[in-house]
Amino acid sequence: MPKIYTDDERENIRRALRKEAGICLRQYGVRKTTVDEIVRRVAIPKGTFYLFYESKEALFFDLLENFASEIENDYLSMLQEIDENHIVTSLTEIFLSLTMRFYDEGLYRFLDGAELSLVLRRLPSGSLPDLRARLEDVINRLFSYFYIDDKEDIKAFGAGYEGILYLLLSYDRLREKEKAVRLLIRGLVLQMVE
Repeated sequence: MPKIYTDDERENIRRALRKEAGICLRQYGVRKTTVDEIVRRVAIPKGTFYLFYESKEALFFDLLENFASEIENDYLSMLQEIDENHIVTSLTEIFLSLTMRFYDEGLYRFLDGAELSLVLRRLPSGSLPDLRARLEDVINRLFSYFYIDDKEDIKAFGAGYEGILYLLLSYDRLREKEKAVRLLIRGLVLQMVE
């Protein structure tokens, strides 16, 4: 008979599964990450994993969706509390934090179409366009917070930021990694606030 978990236990297990999936994603990628590795790290039986997710791909997709929700909540509220006297520095730190979180959780690997297609092959059709539209909407709302009226400018800043995210695919080969990313983000921020 399967164990019955409380709501808190279920949420804690989901959180632990997402965390370890992100670590595995960053270290190994989608193909080399196994359900066995994830459950070993979380210290739950393999059968318990399948009470939460149909597959590792469903877990990776949940990781992406959860990231989009957290961006919406965390970073939009950070922007509302920004130090107006140090706007460039504050914005640079906020976007650097977001970028490094995208890296630390392994999500940058989905910028590689091959990794993303491995996840999508096991998901219901239509999942990606919804998520992609949601992520684009959140990023656009982050940039529209700066009262940029021209939608084309918002798209351009979003594309510029996306370009910085693509840099994460080669992040480990960069010298002065964090400084380089910080400098690029600062340049984008300076363009936004001018």
